[in-house]
Formats: sequence, C-alpha cells, structure tokens
Amino acid sequence: MSPRTPAVPGGNRIPGNRTLAVTTATALTAVGLSLMPDGGRDAAALDITGPCAIAAAEGFGEGPMSPDYIRPTGHRKATMIMVDFPDIPATGNARERADFFAAYGDRYLDLASYGTYDLELVPTPEWIRMPKPWTAYGVKRGISSATMQAYVQDAIDAARARGTDFGDSDFVYVVADENVPARPTVSQANVFENLRAGDHRIRAAALVFGRGNDSATWQRGNFVHEANHLYGLPDLYNSRNGASVEYAGGWDTMSMAGISDLIGWHKWKFGWLADEQVACVPAGTSSHTLRPIGAPGANIAVVKTGPTSAVVAETRTRTGLDKDICTEGVLVYTVDSSVPTGRGPVRVVDSAPHSKGGTACASRSPAELAELGDAPFGVDESHTFANGVRIGVTGREDDGSHRVRITKPALTPDDPDATGTPDATASSDAPAAPVPGPGLHRGPGVYGVHRPH
Repeated sequence: MSPRTPAVPGGNRIPGNRTLAVTTATALTAVGLSLMPDGGRDAAALDITGPCAIAAAEGFGEGPMSPDYIRPTGHRKATMIMVDFPDIPATGNARERADFFAAYGDRYLDLASYGTYDLELVPTPEWIRMPKPWTAYGVKRGISSATMQAYVQDAIDAARARGTDFGDSDFVYVVADENVPARPTVSQANVFENLRAGDHRIRAAALVFGRGNDSATWQRGNFVHEANHLYGLPDLYNSRNGASVEYAGGWDTMSMAGISDLIGWHKWKFGWLADEQVACVPAGTSSHTLRPIGAPGANIAVVKTGPTSAVVAETRTRTGLDKDICTEGVLVYTVDSSVPTGRGPVRVVDSAPHSKGGTACASRSPAELAELGDAPFGVDESHTFANGVRIGVTGREDDGSHRVRITKPALTPDDPDATGTPDATASSDAPAAPVPGPGLHRGPGVYGVHRPH
C-alpha cells in the first residue's frame, strides 16, 4: 500500500514548522473511526453527497465514506508505538524518530485540511521491545490482515505492559527504528474488528518503516499515505506494475507520496471541502471559477458521468502543499468507484501527452512522474472526453484562480458513454490526441486535447 520513492530535484519536501505535543503516555495514532466531526460544520455537508455523488465501493475506494473507516475531521488521537526487537535493538532515539514523522504529519494535515482536522499524535517516550524477534513476524509488503494484526497486537500488549493507556485512542501507528531492514514500501495499513487494548477496541493501525538511507520525503510521505488508507482512500499508483504512477503522477499522496497536496475529490470525501465548495455541473454549458486547492476557500467542479464515475476539474498552483509542483493550471481527472485500489480509480488527463514533462518537469523521476508533471491545462486550452464532456480554461485571476467553461451533454445511465470508459468513442471539434505510448494512460474516455497554436 506504499508508493515508491520520488526522485525530485533538490530532494523537495515539506518542512514541519509546528511543535507537536508529545506526552509520556502511548496512545493510538488515529483518526476517530466513523465519528462525526466536532463542532462547527454541519455533518450533512460533509462527505461525497448530493446529485454528483457516486456509488460507494467495498474496501478502499473513491465513493462516499464508509463507517468502517476513520473520519478525519475534528479532534482525533493516535498513538505512535515506537518498537524495536530482541534481535534488532534500536540504535536511535525514540522521541527523535517519532518527531521525524509527527512534525511532518502535523503540518501536512493542518494545511491539507485547512485546519479542520486536528490529529493529536502521542508517541511512546521510549522504545517498546516486541516479544519476538523481527525475523519471527514475517512482515513484508502485502502481508495478510491476520499477520499484520498479530504484529500490532503484540505491540499494543507490550506498550500496555509499559504503562501506555490506549483508552481514548482512535488508531495506532507502529513505528520501527531506521535500523530495521524494511523499506517504506513495507509500510501498510488496515482496519480491524478484533484488535484490542484491554477492553478498548482499536479500529485501525498503520505500520511505518524506513531505513536510514531511504529519503526523508519517501518515509514521511508514506506516514501520511498509510493513514489516508485508514480514512478509506485507495492506492492511485499501478499495483500491477511495480507501483508506477502513470495514472495520477505526483498529484496526490496516494499516488506519489510526499510531493503535493491531495486532489480535491479526496478533500470532499474527507469533509475538508463542504458541498457548497463543489460545483455539481448540470447538463448544458456553464462557467466556473476554481480557486487553488492548496489554499483555504478552494473549490472544485464535478461532472457526474455515470453511477460510479465523474470528471473533476480543480486549480493547482504553487500554494501550500503544492509549493513544489512544476506546472500550474487546471487539473482534470476522472474518478470511478468501480475500479479497485491500485488499478487506476483516479486517472489524470495529460494536457501535453508525450511531452516527457516538457521544459518545466522533464527532470522529475520516474518518467511517468515527469510525463504527468505538466498535465494541468492553461488558459485557452481544453479537453473533450469521448462522452462529449468538454472542459476549457478561459482565464486566470491574480490570486491563481482559473475560470473554466464546462459542457456536459444530456447523458443517461443507459448511455454506454455515460461512464467515460476507455473504449468510448465520439466525434468532436477538438483534434484527437496521439494514442498513449506503453506505460502511459491519459485517463478513461479521453478523446482530444486542444492546445492553442
């Protein structure tokens, strides 16, 4: 469930600048599962709701929130269990290791949620010795839920024996020292029915790994990535191709961790964007002003194209967590809750297919990260999908907001093009773009990209 490391010029990462309150008690690293937000906002305005809502999916998916997962709103509390092993005693300092992740995670969530989500991370003050050697746990990428649960339960029991109180924790992180021979790709997360700290049920857990020679961006990005699974998000990388990122590039931490903000659709799902910040586009032609996702007041435009699918447009500028993106503009992508995690449930439309990233993004690595780095559409550029949905960028404001004109044909659920499937065809006045090369995918239902000459 962990994406591979990005190789970004200058080792770009988002520095933490807030002080995380660290107490001596060990509590779960969590976000309250299926709890409603604290105060302020109307619960009815949270999550993917209304006429542009799509069907929910089982497991990690792109539909509305499931009560099985933790809702990342209001105040939540999570315990970071800092663990070592009889055969691999920790060599570093537990507090420093905890702060390495927590300071980044604290700042990330504050910016990404526009201050609406307060996750209190409470690490154990010292290393908690696991009862078995590292080699006895069989922890590797893709382990079974039962194997993971046994590992987490041992960590919880060992922490309780050292005085940790999990009574008000929502979930836990189990964090190993950097001398444990496990890459960040071994990190993973899940929800559980029978994970317990005494009489208290622990609903979810994330395992966090990273070696001393693994990049800080990769390790910290995965810390956020794994928690997002506990909130119900799927993997956006290609799980059948070595975690390659040709579906969504670096535009969401569920694709490439640690180098950008979340897409607006995910913020809507989390309740960080309320319904009034989502323009549900009706049939016909309409105009919208899209404010940058990286700043408070952000908004998105959604075109529902079928029971499980939609097209989304949002503005991405070098603001907040997007400060290191290499191209600004309107990001256009499809979402489909019928597509499983790791198979492309979100697919970004590339405004410049086969550009290899162009001048601005060519230095990004891997190649598919560079290719989608310049995906956003600029002023006077447009895209037409096979089902007739057309999105054109008509202007840009001084604050980075972009104006778009969206045309939605009168689709019906029985229309085979309503879902925007990859094989759909249509006539259009926009020129057809070249067919993507091997390993590149410009999104389902892609027909033509129009760029001014």
